[in-house]
Amino acid sequence: RLVLMLGVAGIGKTFSVLKFALDWAAGLENQDLSLVIPLSFRELNLVADGRYSLLALLRLFHPTLAGIGAETLAAGKLLFVFDGLDESRLSLDFSSTRVVSDAAEEASVDLLLTSLIRGNLFPSALVWITSRPAAASRIPPRCVDRVTEVRGFTDWQKAEYFAMRFGDEELGGRILSHMKTCRSLHIMCQVPVFCWITATVLKHMFSTDKGGEPPKTLTDMFSHFLLVQTRMKKQKYGEGEEAGPQELAESDRGHLVKLGRLAFESLEKGNVAFYQEDLEQCGLDAQEVLVYSGVCTEVFKEESVIFQKSVYCFVHLSVQEFLAAVYMFQCFTSRNTQVLHAFLQTDVSDLSAFLREATMKSFESKNGHLDLFVRFLHGLALETNQRILGGLLGPTDNSRESVADAIANLKQMKSADIPPDRSINIFHCLMEINDLSIHQDIQDFLGSRNQSETTLTEVHCSALAYMLQMSESVLEELNLEKYNASMGGRQRLVPAVRNCRRARLSNSRLCDVHCEVVASALRSSPSHLRELEMSVNHLQDSGAQLLCAGLLPQSPLETLRLRGCSLSGDSCTSLASALRAKPDPSHLRELELSYNKL
Repeated sequence: RLVLMLGVAGIGKTFSVLKFALDWAAGLENQDLSLVIPLSFRELNLVADGRYSLLALLRLFHPTLAGIGAETLAAGKLLFVFDGLDESRLSLDFSSTRVVSDAAEEASVDLLLTSLIRGNLFPSALVWITSRPAAASRIPPRCVDRVTEVRGFTDWQKAEYFAMRFGDEELGGRILSHMKTCRSLHIMCQVPVFCWITATVLKHMFSTDKGGEPPKTLTDMFSHFLLVQTRMKKQKYGEGEEAGPQELAESDRGHLVKLGRLAFESLEKGNVAFYQEDLEQCGLDAQEVLVYSGVCTEVFKEESVIFQKSVYCFVHLSVQEFLAAVYMFQCFTSRNTQVLHAFLQTDVSDLSAFLREATMKSFESKNGHLDLFVRFLHGLALETNQRILGGLLGPTDNSRESVADAIANLKQMKSADIPPDRSINIFHCLMEINDLSIHQDIQDFLGSRNQSETTLTEVHCSALAYMLQMSESVLEELNLEKYNASMGGRQRLVPAVRNCRRARLSNSRLCDVHCEVVASALRSSPSHLRELEMSVNHLQDSGAQLLCAGLLPQSPLETLRLRGCSLSGDSCTSLASALRAKPDPSHLRELELSYNKL
């Protein structure tokens, strides 16, 4: 009944929704559905404080539904599509006992949505929700019947994209060759929107005589993207050149700092859409924004009464995150202590301390909305990226000691309070600050025949977990005890369960956050897990309940061992409920619950 589709920003979730709706409307696919009703959380944010009946809310966004009653809707096969859960400003309080079961009853938008997701409103309707992975926990596992993931482009699809984009085999091949030499960029190109940014930048660089070294990191690529967009603006408006071929012009810097402030303040609040008053608060007017149309654009929908004023957004969330990082870095270099202290809640004087505190601040976020922002901050610490931005960041400390200290801080960062999925961002930050030692260590480790003799640090384990997840081949067995690492390091390896057939996670001091990762792997479509061993972990009933939420009817799990996990009768209730929901015959063949207080 309810499918939760996950994927990182720009991977193609919204595109999937639009393609699905278009194919249905054209009579090509899914003709068993009577009605497809798409609603984006970005639009729902605009009415977050209002009170509506569900019928009134639907008619507000889709006026063509006017005159169609609840009985008519309920008689058909409906699909509600809620796109962009990570962009939602609604509280989505599923702990509340209040529900709405009548489509004509007025209530808060939050209550209408939670009642629809729970199945109190239109219980026979299908619900499809898309989200970034970090925000997925906002929907309780008990409400979710299936989790799918948009993985983006495979390697051959990346090649096909660049070939089709240019229609020039030589140029497409040249760009692809460069991407393959930069592993982090090549991996990022599984995200379609990053392919577009890459194509925009490299086509400009390779097809003009401006030259310059092609970007090798994410920050490098976005710095050049900003440069290319300002060049295109100058061509469009007939402005003269003021800077060197690989440097941002002075006339653009003031506008971009204002855009950066808008990006940062909106990112902190979790906003991806803004209005005229938001622009004015940052010293911008609409014309200034639209001049940089490749960076920030206007969204205007005439068919809905709530869109009678212009709504603005950045062309992609990653562009907003980059500009937010540029603004915060500029605040650091200009010693804007008021903004810095408000963000970090502490005073910082040197570059390494600034980056360390920003990284720790990002880990406090429950939905990971500052992760990419922090990666960009580390990339901006490099003199090469500062040079491209042409003084936009102000005078910076480029000493090797400062960068070396920042790298050392990342490598020594402990993971006791960091969820395993989130600790992977430490590895990404190292790549951005141009430290490839961890990446090379893991490459050597994967090619070694004596892996058990190699000592892995916690950051090594984060990198290994990431590379195992990204591999196109499924790992036969993930056995945490075979790795020569600390307990914290072994725990960082848990996300690799998403791409293995047998997971042996015994005696690793796992807790609820690790159970959530394993449950996510079990709910994934497709799930590769056939055998799961989590014995001798103090999981308790809360951990078991999270695991059971992953035991969906279609789960291919054949063996589940939970020996000595401090379980009680409540865990048996959860397991029984999950197993009764499975088809007959179930895939499960072996269940071990010995040494528990049952």
